[in-house]
Formats: sequence, structure tokens, C-alpha cells
Amino acid sequence: MKRFRMGMTSLLLLAMVWLAACSNNPAPSSSQPSSATSDSKDPYVIQVLHSTATNIKKSDETEIGKVIKEKFNIVFEYVSFTGNELDQMNLMLSAGNYPEIVRLSDNSVLDKYIRAGALLPLDDFLTNAPEFKKRYDAQIPLWRLPAHDSKLYKWENNVPTDFKNNLEALDVAVRIDVLEKAGWPELLSTDDYIQFLKQAMKDHPSTNGQKSIGMTVPFAEPWGVQGIAPIMYEKGGRYSTAAGNLSVIWNQVDQQYVDMMENEYVKEGFFFFNQLYREGILDKDSFTDLLPQATEKLVSGRALSTWYPVSVDNASAIKSGHPEWQMINLPIRSKTQIERNEKRQIRVEDTRSYEMYSITKNAKDSKRIFELLEWAASDEGKILLQSGIEGKHYTIENGKRVATEDYKNIINDPMQSSQVGFRMFPFLGYVGTNAPDGVPYDMKMDPVLTDEMTLSPELKNAYTQLGWTDSKQYWRETGKAAPTGIAAAIAIDSTSELGALQQKLIEFRVKNTTKLIIEPKSDEDFEKLYSQIINDYRKLEPEKVVNMYNQLYQEKLAQLESLK
Repeated sequence: MKRFRMGMTSLLLLAMVWLAACSNNPAPSSSQPSSATSDSKDPYVIQVLHSTATNIKKSDETEIGKVIKEKFNIVFEYVSFTGNELDQMNLMLSAGNYPEIVRLSDNSVLDKYIRAGALLPLDDFLTNAPEFKKRYDAQIPLWRLPAHDSKLYKWENNVPTDFKNNLEALDVAVRIDVLEKAGWPELLSTDDYIQFLKQAMKDHPSTNGQKSIGMTVPFAEPWGVQGIAPIMYEKGGRYSTAAGNLSVIWNQVDQQYVDMMENEYVKEGFFFFNQLYREGILDKDSFTDLLPQATEKLVSGRALSTWYPVSVDNASAIKSGHPEWQMINLPIRSKTQIERNEKRQIRVEDTRSYEMYSITKNAKDSKRIFELLEWAASDEGKILLQSGIEGKHYTIENGKRVATEDYKNIINDPMQSSQVGFRMFPFLGYVGTNAPDGVPYDMKMDPVLTDEMTLSPELKNAYTQLGWTDSKQYWRETGKAAPTGIAAAIAIDSTSELGALQQKLIEFRVKNTTKLIIEPKSDEDFEKLYSQIINDYRKLEPEKVVNMYNQLYQEKLAQLESLK
């Protein structure tokens, strides 16, 4: 109860801050874009909430912000915040005190703001916004979907993107000295990894006096057994992670949802972990380890490998004086996936409902904000916001932007990059696509440049020894873009009867995943236990949930077509 009161106190203080800020700027009474001062170029200061730790108070303290001020005479004042973001959004709405540009991270909250009349529709703005419409042509219909009146109330950050520029593939990370000892083997199949790790544990029985661990996995995390234990399905050529960690997975090829528990690739993933467990490779503490415990085992060098490597900390390995403990991410596929040899479906987000921005009715001059958004959508705006200033952060060679040494030195330093203005304007929208010169608008997304700036000499050598040109080569050559479309936005009402059934299906899978990994003592035992579990699972009638997902998808698809 004490913690709850402290949280509410913090939220109330935040509301008071915004009350004080907004009280000096009375909101227009109309819900339409204001235009009383739209032709004025008087100084215009707009407060925005900003979660990035920085000492920047106003945007014109940055180099990019100075250009924006010069062009539009607009300055953004950054107001930092802490605490639960969702609670904060609801509190601001209930108090009626929200900034001129508001960040929203949930479609249900977006709906509340729209129905409360707190947001300005952007439809009138679109009539004179060719750059914005061109840039977000595929997104605008998707952005209209959550609104009950089908109007456009939001834009999003970091869309659209090119999967080659933002390629997320988290498979298996392995210590580079272990790979070197084995002669830099080509690892791909689950059998490859089992044989490799069995030998690796013999070759590296201990690290710094501690017994080595073949593979560590933070299964105790909420996304552990539920999310990354069955995720072998994403390594093949049919499914993507668009549906999240619930009871279904998204078949990108057939454009439909299927049950997760009975999926053939999910089964092969469970069998792989059972084999690792039987061979003594999988850390038996994985089912109680959270991310900090798993990370510690990597940093100390005890773990020779890790599944779904979100916790790799190569900088700490170097700092500890053991650069040989650094890890690289390598691909894995199940037996069936290798036999089919299909292009991997790599998720590309068409829409990001957890990073939305809207103009509120508190905007003093919405037309000037619209004008800034239109410019930010142009090539000129995107290149400035994401690559910086020509001559300082990049030069033009053979018609292409080339990063300067100054850029390379500052881009991965949060303090220096914020002083330039990188990462300080997410509310104007960043994109992950290439500019007309063929270089990503955000130069650091280029895989070769990324490796140059972030990989240590030891890691660069490791990829060279493996015959790779860069750290993402395998996935780029064997993968294809899997746009999420509306698949990621489909959800069953958690308070409904089917919502309750879905929760039972998830709990059933989580409970029995652990059994499938640790109980079978042979391949035959695994098959027998799996058959028993699936028979019990079918009694829950999971097809009801799967059918509802596909029904909702078809309904949303029809609605989307009507908005195009």
C-alpha cells in the first residue's frame, strides 16, 4: 500500500507540472486545427515529454534543433518523466492537461483520447501534405483503423522500415574462443549445435575456476518459457513473430493464424531443448534464472552459449580483460526447416502502436506543427533528423552520403549524439528505409557501417574467419521481409469467454513446456509425453480461439480495404 501511495504521489506531481505548464497556454475551445496565428512566424515553444536521459532542455541547444528553429522558429522544450507511462497518459487525460504533442503507447489509450475529444484529426492537413502522404502511404490506412470514426489522429515513429536496415535475428550466441578452438565450424542445424556444444564442454570444462555452462537461457522471465522457448517457429520460412507470445502464431505465407502449441516447428524447438537438457548442455538453473542471472553467467565467461541473445554484454568481457569471452550471434534451424530450405520470414513492422504521436486540442498553432511534420517527412527533413548536417556528419561522394569520422565518434555516445540532436526528435518520426542515394536515412543502420563502429577487432576477426562479410550477412541472404500489416494488431478481448480460454491455453503451454524439456529421458519418451500432452490440450478446444483470430483478421482486412 505504501508503494502504491508513493506511485500515486509521483503521478499527481507530474499532473501538477503539466497543469502549471498548460495553465499559461489556454486550449482552443474548438476541436478543429487552430489557425489564428498560423501565418505568424513568431517564436513558438512546444513542450514535449521525453524519456531519454539527457541534459538538453530545449531543442535549439542542439545542432539539428538550431536548423529547425531557423526554418520554422519552433523550439521544443523537453520535460522528462519517470514512472509508469500508461498511468501517466491516463492521468493527463483525466485532468485535461496534456502537451500539444502527446506520445501514446497503446491503442486503447488512443481510443480514450479520441473519444474525449482531446486529439485533433489530421485529415484536413493531408490535403496539403504531399510529402507526408507519400512517405506514409502504406501506414495511413493502418493508422486510421483504431479510430471509431476512421479519421487520422496519429503518426508513428520508426516506420516504414527496410528489414535489411533493421534486421532483428536473435538465434544463438557463442563465445568466440570456443568457436576458434573448434576450427570455426559452420553451425546451422540443431544437431550441429548439440555436437558442437558437447565437445565444447569437454574442451572448456571450466572458466576462471568455475564449471562451464553449455547454454544459459533466462526462462524465468515472463517472456521466457512463454515466448522464447517455442520461438524455433520464426527460424524457418513460414511464420513470423507478428502475433506475439499468446496462443497463436502468424503464418506469413498463408496469411492466417495457427495454433502455437501444436505447430511442428514449436515441437521441434521443445525437442531441441530436451536434447540439450539430457546432454547436460542446458543450464538446469535456466528455469529459475531471470535476465540478470543469465547475463552474469555470460559476463563471467561461464556460459559458452546462450539462446535468444538479448543479454550479451561484450563490452564487459573486454573490460574484464577477457576479450575472448565475447560472443557472436549465429543462425539455427530445425531439421524440417533445413530440409525445406525456405526463405526466413523476418518481421517488418508496418505499424507501431506502442510509439504513436498525436496533436492535441491544446495546440496553440496546429497549422505550424503540421507544416513542420510535412517538412520532417521530406527527404531533406529525414536526412537532417537522422544523418545530421552535410560537411560535418557526412560528405557526398559519388552521389552518396558517407559518414565522417566525427559522426562515427559521436553516434554511439548518448551524450554527444543528443547534443547534435540525434534521438531527440522521435515525435517528428524517424524511418528505417533508404534515401534516394541508396543509403539509409539513418546512416548507422547500414550493416557495414554499424559493424565498423560497434564491433571490436576480435569480433570482426571472428566473422572474417567464418567467411562472413558482416554480422547480418546470413539473415540478409536467407531471409525476406515479412510485413506485419494488421496481423500484429489483432487481439481477443481479454475479458471475454474466449479471452479466458486463451489464457488457459497459454498457461497449459507454459506448464507443459517445462515438462517436455526436463522429463523425457529418450527420444521415444519425448514423443510419448508430447502425444499425451496434445491429447489433453485438444480437450480445451483451442480451435475456438484460432478461429476467432482469423475472423477478426478478415473483418479488419475488409475495414482496411474500405479506407484505402
